[in-house]
Amino acid sequence: MLWMGLGAVLAVFPMLTFAEDGASLVIATPFGPAVPVPDPAKGSNGWYTSEAGVTETLLRIDFDMRLVPWLAKSYRNIDPLTWEIELRSAVLFHDRTPLDATAVKWSIMRLIDEKSAVFNKRVQQMLDIDTITVVDDQILRFRTRRPNAAFLSALASPDTASLSPRGKMDYVYGTGPFVLRKVIPKEEMVMSRFSGYWGTPPQLERVCLKMIQNPATRMLAFEAGQVDVAASFPENDARRIVNREHVDIVSHPTNRLCFFFVRVKDGPLADGRIRRAINYAIDRRQIVETVLAGIGGSPAGSIFPQILPWNNPELAPCPHDPGKAAQLLEEAGARDSDGDGILEINGRPLSLNMWTYDSRPSLKPTLELVQAQLAACGIASRLKVTRRASPINLAMQRGDVHLNLQMWNTAPQGDPDFFITSILTRSAGSNVMGYANRELDDLAEKGKTTVDPEKRKAIYNRIQQIVFDESPVIVLFHKSMVSAVYDHVENYRIHPAEKYIVTPELGRR
Repeated sequence: MLWMGLGAVLAVFPMLTFAEDGASLVIATPFGPAVPVPDPAKGSNGWYTSEAGVTETLLRIDFDMRLVPWLAKSYRNIDPLTWEIELRSAVLFHDRTPLDATAVKWSIMRLIDEKSAVFNKRVQQMLDIDTITVVDDQILRFRTRRPNAAFLSALASPDTASLSPRGKMDYVYGTGPFVLRKVIPKEEMVMSRFSGYWGTPPQLERVCLKMIQNPATRMLAFEAGQVDVAASFPENDARRIVNREHVDIVSHPTNRLCFFFVRVKDGPLADGRIRRAINYAIDRRQIVETVLAGIGGSPAGSIFPQILPWNNPELAPCPHDPGKAAQLLEEAGARDSDGDGILEINGRPLSLNMWTYDSRPSLKPTLELVQAQLAACGIASRLKVTRRASPINLAMQRGDVHLNLQMWNTAPQGDPDFFITSILTRSAGSNVMGYANRELDDLAEKGKTTVDPEKRKAIYNRIQQIVFDESPVIVLFHKSMVSAVYDHVENYRIHPAEKYIVTPELGRR
């Protein structure tokens, strides 16, 4: 069977009107769809339709980072390979057809079937499904190829959203509290209330998500009253307007980590003593206070933030200790033989290439501040800022970049496996550091199949300890999202995994 992609026929939305007397909000966000029909199966579209309240998944991560049923009513593990899921009753798609087991199977098969027009290899690997059996209208059985401890978390991934297989193929017919009415690529998404929603009735009649990537422009739009909420608001501007009348500043920790990929395969950072010295040379508290205005994050010790149950609580942020950094550099053979303030190793200046990208506003000033902190310890550096991360990753693979500053959501579905197997295992697709640790690889494989929560927690605690000790990545801070909100907005909440913005509870006074 050929699984069609949404938008395969026409990129046209139905001509429908909004209630003129209903409450509405305009929310400015940095990112959004680049196509007029954002099929959740493709790229980041699932995140955008989930944020917009248009699509829903079988399970979700709630605001306390707990995995809970959503379109599923219940689930049970029948045996190590088999999961049974019972669906909620009386759930309607936006085309008014009912959600049933056949529709859910169709929605997932189009992602994992290699012949599908919207085949998603990442989702296929996450789910690792062998077969899907429709037991009856409300019950499905999933059989995986091997035990998969992260299976339920994978079903919370926004790209696994259930869509109507009976609707027109050029519309996004989800089950969420809002119907997608219009998308202007890279500019805005417009949604209206879905009167047939199965859950809490939405408070708003209409919501518009305005895509304003430049943080300064987003801030100006908010201050001009053009938007009701500005998500990812610049921290220093938030501090400036925090006492302004009718304005609230909302901040909440997220799973997002600011960290360096470290080129450990070759070059000066192949020496673990220099990596540890850099850890001590960096003043994480100064970064948080200066770049993030004290409200946009907290110093990181582990790759996982404290809001995640997988965080290893024994790992505190590395203290700023220039004396310890100097001691480690001396042990590594670094000397300032010519008195110019720059250390040399084997007769060559200790100079690092440090790159980042500009799509997240805090990265460039963080890199500049780290440059100054390293210089204070005798380490020179050359900075480069690109538009995207991919050129940096390629350059690091070639050995041309020593420190690669990025910001990742470490647990998009609340499960610890994502970050580990994306970056830190020998075969990881984003292991551009040349890092290899057999114990970590073995633990990561064991973690994938260990279902017992306590045993699995012990596995990932050990992995975090290995990363802390060996520094194939150097963690700086866990990001908090900051939003500026006018006080007529009700029940605006920041989700730790950045999954949901437009919820049924969101309202306007």
